Amino acid sequence: MSDIDDRLLALVDSVVDCDEKRLPLLTLREARAAIELLQLLSSGNGAGSYAARHLAGNLARRLPAEEC
Repeated sequence: MSDIDDRLLALVDSVVDCDEKRLPLLTLREARAAIELLQLLSSGNGAGSYAARHLAGNLARRLPAEEC
């Protein structure tokens, strides 16, 4: 992992560890778009790709289950 990955992961994980009440994402559509963008960014090996993959996974786990 790069220094950028370490710094971004620390920021992401500090939000999870924080006891403050978090506001929900504005819309489910925006959350899905953010996940797709993060997955695109994580597909490379550049700086921040590991952190993007980590954050995409965190967001995806929080989305409600898709209805069939």
